[in-house]
Amino acid sequence: MFLPGDKMSSRILDLCAAVVQPGDKIVAAVSGGADSLCMAHALQCALKFMDAQLLIAHVNHQLRGEDADADARFVCTWAEEMGLPRAVVKIDVRRQGGESLQSIARDQRYAALRKICHDFGANKLATAHHADDQVETFLLNLLRGSGSRGLKGIPPERRLDAKVKIIRPLLSVNRTEIEQYCAENQLKWRTDVSNDSLYYQRNRIRHQLLPQLRSFNSGVDKVLLNTIDNLRKDQELLAELTAQALERVEEDSSLFFAPRALSLQGLAGLPPALQNRVVLDLLPEDCESAHVDAVLDLIKAQTGSSVDLPGRHRAYRLHDSIAIGGLPPEDVVTDTSVPIPGRSSVGEFTLVIDTQPFPNCQEFYLPNDSNNIVVGSRRPGDYIHLPGGGKKLKDFMIDRKVPRWLRDRYMVFRTSGAVFWVPGLGRDQRFVRPGPGRRAVYIKFNNRRKS
Repeated sequence: MFLPGDKMSSRILDLCAAVVQPGDKIVAAVSGGADSLCMAHALQCALKFMDAQLLIAHVNHQLRGEDADADARFVCTWAEEMGLPRAVVKIDVRRQGGESLQSIARDQRYAALRKICHDFGANKLATAHHADDQVETFLLNLLRGSGSRGLKGIPPERRLDAKVKIIRPLLSVNRTEIEQYCAENQLKWRTDVSNDSLYYQRNRIRHQLLPQLRSFNSGVDKVLLNTIDNLRKDQELLAELTAQALERVEEDSSLFFAPRALSLQGLAGLPPALQNRVVLDLLPEDCESAHVDAVLDLIKAQTGSSVDLPGRHRAYRLHDSIAIGGLPPEDVVTDTSVPIPGRSSVGEFTLVIDTQPFPNCQEFYLPNDSNNIVVGSRRPGDYIHLPGGGKKLKDFMIDRKVPRWLRDRYMVFRTSGAVFWVPGLGRDQRFVRPGPGRRAVYIKFNNRRKS
């Protein structure tokens, strides 16, 4: 039970109470280790003084056989003894492509926790990241070359999604303090033997690198935590400057599968520090400084050059911009006819057509007798009417400096044989306004891949 006279219990309880508001419904991610038991126990104590609810969640990754099952049983028993509701889920973690097992496990764990939160109606997910995790993560990101985004460390809170916020009440508490809390409150915990394995880089940092650093400076943990805090403050200021710069240099992309683009002239005119941050803002979350450098190298590359990025993303050197997004269709698009209204898959893309408006749709005015839309690659003689006048689609692509290899991979939308839309290039002006014999048609066209 909570002992109000104990200094460590009081500090940790105060930290947990500070993240709880009346009416909160909180899911606590509990592995069975000392840190998560400490957090869950302190949250329960804090909730006694507020009109809030707590649910214990445990995710079994099934990577450690009977030990993993024993952890799940331990958490269930502990939650029952504490009188707390609980949810235990199993996930099947399998390596995919070049992704690390730890990265896959993390993504699946958060997906499972997100579902638990939604089922419980939670508005907060509490995780037990602590100061030692913060230091290890900083060093891990430093060695990986993750750049300024990784060096600001683990944030005290962030959005899991629109409904749920992740909170980390123990982020300023170190492992020694956590174990002291557990001793003071008679909490027994499970030990994950994989934490001792030097196979994992984080463990090598914990058991080999940090002891070496502490031999040079016994207060190195505090030094690194102060550095992280200062970097986070710097990042807040730089984020404002980056947003202002991005507003000046971002422009529409001519590639529908890579919708964000940076003006080459605008990007080249920025100071190097802002160049790095503007590019990083458009890259996937797991990109590192080497990926930023590779994208910036495209400034001097030939038109049509590209750079592969993590998560099946890619950056493309266009005539006067760099576009960033997903991969293009792998081949020439076979004609696909879709009824109005209707829904269909076109390669790796989803096409939805309706006669009533819906979120994020494009509006066109097509002939009343148009019963279907045909989507495919360009054809010889294709013509499109743009604001400056009519032009062959081939000539328009040449004018826009679209590389030859890419021209047949654009999706071309037709009705009654006439081109009315080429996503990423333009909309035929004959079909963008109402008129006699025309009806409104609404279209949504996007990549099914995560972007």
